[in-house]
Amino acid sequence: MSVVHLIDTLTEWAQSNICDHVKLKVPPENSEATDAGYEYTLATPVAFPMYVPSSEKLPPNIHSPFPSLCVRFLTGQDDMSASNSSVEVQLCFSVWDPGLHGDDLLFPNGSGAFFKLSTEAKKDYFQRNGEGWRDAWNFVDTALRTVESAANIGDFILDRSAPVKFGPLTEQESIPDFYPFWFAWVSFTLTQPIRRNIQNLKNLL
Repeated sequence: MSVVHLIDTLTEWAQSNICDHVKLKVPPENSEATDAGYEYTLATPVAFPMYVPSSEKLPPNIHSPFPSLCVRFLTGQDDMSASNSSVEVQLCFSVWDPGLHGDDLLFPNGSGAFFKLSTEAKKDYFQRNGEGWRDAWNFVDTALRTVESAANIGDFILDRSAPVKFGPLTEQESIPDFYPFWFAWVSFTLTQPIRRNIQNLKNLL
């Protein structure tokens, strides 16, 4: 199993099958994160391989490392007796949400539809809170549904005998407060037949 090929394949798959189906808040570039006058934008999260680059190292078309999904390699093993290779991988989720902006508010109009605040009113509305974790876990839920319904990812097979694990980012068994940033993860195992000494095998055919 090529680890580089695995990471590249899983990153491309995660972008198409998870990230492209999600829209999340993007932090402002030139104003305070809790500024009521900031009209946030929504963006599709970007899938990064192995590491999330810092702001100054982002690709030209990416303006922020939030929101994002990072594909990481955890552990792997080659079972030579069974000619099988398995790798535990982890998807790490990063989002930004400082609270309730005016554009988040929806009001029923009495006929089953909803309306938003006026442009001027929503500019002046902001309620700082710690509810941004909901964005991270909605992101995770999307990933879980997608992973658990997949039979394979490229030429890698989802190992259904191994558990799909998930949880919040922790430090020393506690959940750190990185407000207004929120983090979570999902891990699972992929397998593939071991292919070694291919040229030597061809010589025997």
